[in-house]
Amino acid sequence: MFKTCANKIASKKKKKTSLGQSIAHALGRKFHRISLGGVHDEAEIRGHRRTYIGSMPGRIVQALRKTGVNNPVLMLDEIDKLGQDYRGDPAAALLEVLDPEQNSSFSDHYLNVSLDLSKVLFIATANDLEKIPAPLLDRMELIRLPGYTFEEKCQIARRYLLAKQLRAHGLQPDQVEISDEVLNKIAVSYTRESGVRTLEREIAAVCRSVAVEMSSAATAGKVKTVTAEDIVAILGPEPFEDDIVERTATTGVAVGLAWTSVGGGILFIEATKMPGTGKLTLTGTLGNVIKESAEAALSWVRSNSYALGLDQRGNVSLLDKVIRLH
Repeated sequence: MFKTCANKIASKKKKKTSLGQSIAHALGRKFHRISLGGVHDEAEIRGHRRTYIGSMPGRIVQALRKTGVNNPVLMLDEIDKLGQDYRGDPAAALLEVLDPEQNSSFSDHYLNVSLDLSKVLFIATANDLEKIPAPLLDRMELIRLPGYTFEEKCQIARRYLLAKQLRAHGLQPDQVEISDEVLNKIAVSYTRESGVRTLEREIAAVCRSVAVEMSSAATAGKVKTVTAEDIVAILGPEPFEDDIVERTATTGVAVGLAWTSVGGGILFIEATKMPGTGKLTLTGTLGNVIKESAEAALSWVRSNSYALGLDQRGNVSLLDKVIRLH
């Protein structure tokens, strides 16, 4: 199922480390994680030459030394956070590491001998593919991980996150009752991400508040039932409102999709007409895709103005009004 030396990259902010550990467990191999965030020096990958003071092998060789085997699963975490300065380009050094045709004779400057990496399974993770150099991305097999839905977030919170935070705050599972509706409210109204990190932080805030309340003598030994009103009192006003139905039912409002490196969202685009020269005015911080979509919509209206019954000023023609009246 998994091939040796396959180079995979997982995008989206999820439990990528746990996924790598699961792959290593399924293959019966040892696992090691290498954090590449903020790495600027090429010697971090290829190693330092022995002529330098404080020289040491590169991170690849150090990982093999720690695992003690020549076929581990190495996770190159946050490969899109690599830097580049006068000390070299670490991304260029990774070209030989991740290329199945070349990594059988990888050269570490500290060892000064060829090292066979062909049996190593590399799993690279990233959040933004645009920041990965094209030659390096070409040597990887791309696997996109979609974000969690609200239903999946609630199940993860129910099975794992809630129990974890209860233990962390010294609470017993039978002391606190949180319904699925309350968990869904936290996920929908207080999070907008593809993963569950923010959801876990919000659940931790609720558990802290409950722990403080349970510490008083008046509530000792009682069961605390967390309601939707308690969530608003603890977490504050809802930062995200579900107003899709109300907004889309209004004339002149269209729905757009926004993409970010950690997920996406919905944009409401409002349009209005006014006397002018016929030029399209776009306001706000818009990307090129949204601008092109607005221009395309205006071009479609102009090209179909006769079928829509619009005159040159964008108004419904008098003849069309007469026809509709009769």
